[in-house]
Amino acid sequence: MNERSIGSDVFAVLGILVLERDASGRFQRIGPAPAWFLALRPEADGGPEALNRAVAFPFFENFLLDAEAFWSSTGAGRLRSGLWSETGPLGEEFHLEATAVCLGPRRIVLIENQTLAHDEKQSMLQKARTSNLKRRERKRTEDRWRR
Repeated sequence: MNERSIGSDVFAVLGILVLERDASGRFQRIGPAPAWFLALRPEADGGPEALNRAVAFPFFENFLLDAEAFWSSTGAGRLRSGLWSETGPLGEEFHLEATAVCLGPRRIVLIENQTLAHDEKQSMLQKARTSNLKRRERKRTEDRWRR
C-alpha cells in the first residue's frame, strides 16, 4: 500500500463509493465499488457508461444540482444530500446518503449505504413508541380503577 492508495483503501474498508465528476458531468469511480453498490446496481461494473447509468437515481440527480452550485460557489466544506431510498433488483431496500466535497478543482461525491444505521434508528424509535403506548395504557387502566 502506498500513500496514494491509502485513501481509496480506507473508503473501500468503510464501504463508501467514491466518484469524481468531470467537467462534462460524467462520473469516474475512484477505488473499488463497494459490495452493496454492486448488489444495488450490478450493471455498474461494466465501464464508464454503465457506471453513469447506474448512478442515475432521481433523488441523487436532484442533489447534483445543489452540488454543482456548492462546487461553483464555496468549494469548502461538504454538502450532504440527506437520506434517500433505492430498491435493488431483488427487492431489497437500500438507504443511501451522498456527500459532495471539493478537493481543489476536483469535484468528489461520496455515497454511503446508511441501511444499517437507518434500521437501527427505526428499531429504536419503534421500541420508544411501543414503550410510550404501554405506559399510556397502564395510566388509563390505573385511572379507570381509581374511579
